[in-house]
Order: sequence, then C-alpha cells, then structure tokens
Amino acid sequence: MKKVTLGLAVVLSTAAILSACSSGNSESSASSANASSNGTEKSEKVTLKFWYPGTDEILTGAVTDVITKFEQAHPDIHVEPTFIPWADYFQKLTVAYSGGLQPDVHGLGFGQLISTVNQGKYLDLTPYIQKDQWAGEKDFFPDILEAGQYKGGQYGLLLPEIRPLAWRKDFFKEAGLDPETPPKTFDEIFDFAEKLKVVNGGTTERAGIDIQTSNGEQSYLSLLFLLGEDFYDTDGNPTFDSPKSIELVQKMVDLYKSGAIIPSNQQQINGTPFQNSQAAISFTSAQGIAELRKTVGEENIGWALPPAGPEGERTALMLGTFLTAAQKTKHPEAAWEFIKFFFEDDNVLEFTTKTGAIPPLQSLKDDYVKLGPAYAAAFEALNDAKGYGASGNWAINVKYLRLALEEAYNGIRPVEEALKANADLAREEIESAK
Repeated sequence: MKKVTLGLAVVLSTAAILSACSSGNSESSASSANASSNGTEKSEKVTLKFWYPGTDEILTGAVTDVITKFEQAHPDIHVEPTFIPWADYFQKLTVAYSGGLQPDVHGLGFGQLISTVNQGKYLDLTPYIQKDQWAGEKDFFPDILEAGQYKGGQYGLLLPEIRPLAWRKDFFKEAGLDPETPPKTFDEIFDFAEKLKVVNGGTTERAGIDIQTSNGEQSYLSLLFLLGEDFYDTDGNPTFDSPKSIELVQKMVDLYKSGAIIPSNQQQINGTPFQNSQAAISFTSAQGIAELRKTVGEENIGWALPPAGPEGERTALMLGTFLTAAQKTKHPEAAWEFIKFFFEDDNVLEFTTKTGAIPPLQSLKDDYVKLGPAYAAAFEALNDAKGYGASGNWAINVKYLRLALEEAYNGIRPVEEALKANADLAREEIESAK
C-alpha cells in the first residue's frame, strides 16, 4: 500500500475549517493512564461526551448502534453523542476547546489532526495501547495507523474513506452509453461528461460530472492527481498555477460553460449533485452516497478505480475521519475503552459496511471486499492513494486555490490569470508569515 500522508491545516476566515498548530503532552497522558490503572476512574460511573461530524441518517444510525453495543458491554459508562454538520463542525469544535467545553471523544477530518496536535488538545493514546497490548495496533494498515501519529505519539485512529470513480448506470443507458464501461482515460472523463449532460432551454437538468464549483478543491484534486501533480510542493509553495493545472481548470470551466457541471458547494448540507441524482459521474466515496444507493439501487451505481492519467497514474484522493480524545478529559481510561471498542473487528466492520468508510484493519479486507463492487474498488484504490501533503501552508494554499477556482468559473478573470494571480497572493502571504 502506498503511504498516505496527513496534511497540515489552519483556520480559514472564509471557511469552517479547523485552525492549526501546537504541542501534545504525552507525559500528562501517561500519568492519566497510570492514575486510571490504579483504579481512580474504574470505580466511577462516567458520562462521555462524544461529537461526530455528519448528520445523515445512515451515519448517525451506525454510530448510535456502536454506542448501544458499547454501553451494553460497559454498563458503568454512558456515551452522550452529538452530531454536527460538516460545514459547522470544526468551528464549533474550536469554540468548544477555547471555552474548556470540549467533548471527551470526538471525530476529526483527514488533514485536521496534525494541524492542531501541537496545541496539546488531544490525548496521546500510546500509553493505553501499550498498557492493554492492544492487538489492533498490529492489525492496522501501517500507513493508516501512522496517519494519526505525531512525534512518537498516537493521537487518533483513522476511519479512512477514498474517492474512486462512481457512475450512474441508468444515466449511461439513457445517453446510449455502455453502462458497464466508465471512462478509462483522463480525456474520456471530459468526453463522457459532455455526452451525459441533460440541458433543456439553456438550463442544466443533470450534470455530466459532479465537480463542485465552490470550496471545490477536492474534485479538482481528484483530477489533478491523475496528472501526477499536487497544488503545492513539498516546501508548501503553491503550484496550482502550473501549466498542467491551468490546462485542467480550463477544461473544467469549459464543462461548466457548456452546462455539463451544476453549480454546487463542496460543503452544502443537502449533498452534492451526484448524491441528489443530478450528475452522472463523480469521484466520491461509498460513504458519501450511502443514502443514494438505498434509493436508486446498488445495481444502478458502478464503481471503478479512477481513470488513468496521461502517464498511467490512477491516484485516488484519500480522506477520512479520526477518532481522538481530549487531553483534558476527566475520563481518559473510559475514552480509550470507547475508541478501542469502536475499532474491534466486528464493530468497525459493521460500521464501515453501513457507512461506506473502509475498515483500517488488514484482517477485515476479505470480509469487506466480498460485500460488493464499491467495497472492492475502495480497497483496491488504497494501493495508490494520496491525501493532503504535510505543510503549515495548507490553509493559505487552499484559500487562494478556492478563490482562483471561483473566479475562473464565474468569469471574474480568465483561467490562467485567476490561477497565477492567486498563486502569487499565496506566495506573498507565505513569505510574510516567515
């Protein structure tokens, strides 16, 4: 499996994204573990406050099922869940930490954990893993386990999700295309999008492809990775004004102008066009369209690795949700028991099967893959997956990339000018921050 890297993020003033940076306290974690092992917590009946991002019924139901099973196995621990929309989640979590009202256990999006682990907010799970000689540590895919590590500490365990290609077979049939044959090359993505769009009276009724036009870096990255590029380099300097990126964004804008893309926001609460049966192709996770699969039928949705880029790259975008605990929780032992329970074989398999996330345990691969083509495609895509690259400049680059894309889509500036001007602004801000 190719190594997956967690990105560094900081708060954007224009988006609900969690802010960056500070430092964990493993000594405090270790002493908490020792106190718990001496029995100071075990004699108490405790309540754990648990926050999780997402509010759709399938997700909340799957989390609630885990909680129910946990409370049955641990009658001395009550878990109080709170579900918050993704668009609001990190802002609310930041405010809660600032006010000392943070939950005991909570989720963190991929790319968020390392950006804030320096702040000493999160519990180092290492002492608890070692004390229990937790078998899950060796069963985890090593690179996925490492994604939650920082300076020798384990600050989160990841429930990964990945973005292979999904398509609507019924829409392919309507367009006269073979429902079993998705686009196989980079250029075919754009050809298929034009053939699959439905436009009446100048209004797009159905997009050929689901590419978000606001806060849309994820769909952009799913395409850019196929070109073998990223939107910033290993030093954190912006590269989204490269010739390949300019050419890609021009293709995306051309699709938008032709009606093959419906305007949408990556963070909109009511779901993306593909989730709402308003697009024929998408780079998406089974987790993201779990409800759609129920309403239109699994048989109408196809799954495959991303189409090959010009050099053969089939790199899929990797995201996911971490489970972590607050460093200042009054119940560290109970918090660890809950996180550990979540990742027990049967529990994590049941949760990922319901939600479309991927079980991070190697022992569950065969059980998961046999469930269907979506699961098999997701696991296969793990072999060539990429997340946000580690950089303290992540937030600056994302901010200006988003501005560049929105300016290009809305005709505020020509594509090349929008990308170059905003990349220059990113460089200036990075330089001034040194």
